Amino acid sequence: MNFLIDITKSFGAIDFDNAGGVISYINIPPTENIHNSFQLEIFNVVLNLIDEPIVSSIKLQNSKFLDNMDEDGFLILKKAIITFEKMKGHEKLIRLLNQDKGYLTHESYGPKLANDDRIYDVGGRSFSTPQLLINLAIISPKKVTIEFSPSNHTYIATYEELQNSVKLLNLQANRVQPPIQGIFDTTYSNMHTVSDFDAGYRVYKQ
Repeated sequence: MNFLIDITKSFGAIDFDNAGGVISYINIPPTENIHNSFQLEIFNVVLNLIDEPIVSSIKLQNSKFLDNMDEDGFLILKKAIITFEKMKGHEKLIRLLNQDKGYLTHESYGPKLANDDRIYDVGGRSFSTPQLLINLAIISPKKVTIEFSPSNHTYIATYEELQNSVKLLNLQANRVQPPIQGIFDTTYSNMHTVSDFDAGYRVYKQ
C-alpha cells in the first residue's frame, strides 16, 4: 500500500535541488484539465524527515517504516507522484544543463498573482530529455499530496555516507534518451514509406 501524505504546508520537505549531489528528475504527464487536478512525477528526490507532519503521517500509515531512520538521514524516493487538487496557474522555465544565462523557454499560465497566493516550487532534469532542466512554480489554493511506494526508496543515515553513495544513486537513476522509432527512424522510413513528391506526403507500405 502506497503512502499518501498531505504536504500542503510541508512542501519544503521535498528536496529536489541537488541535495548532496543527488540528481532529481521530473515528468509532467499529459493532463486534459489542469484546473481540476494536476499531477507530476518526481524521481530520485530526497524527502526530509525533519518535518513533523511528514513523520506523523508516515507513522500513522505504517508504524514500522521509519524504524532505524532519523531526521539527520536522507530518505531518497526512487519515484513519487505529487498531486495538486486544484491549480490556479503556473510558470515554467526550461534551460539547458549548465546554462548560466538565459533560457530556452518560459511560459506563464493563469490569472495574475493575488495577495496570499501559495506558490509551490519544484523542478529537476527532464525525465524524457535529461539534457533539459525544468523549473515549475505552481499556484495552488487547495490540498497538495505526495504518494510513493514504501518499497521504492533508499535510506542513507549520514551525509558522509550520502557522499560515498551519490555516484551510484545517480547512475541508477540516470536517464538516457531512447533510440528513435517509427517514422523518424531512417531505416524504418526507407523500408515502409514512399514519398509522393507531387502530393506532398509519404505513403506507408508494409
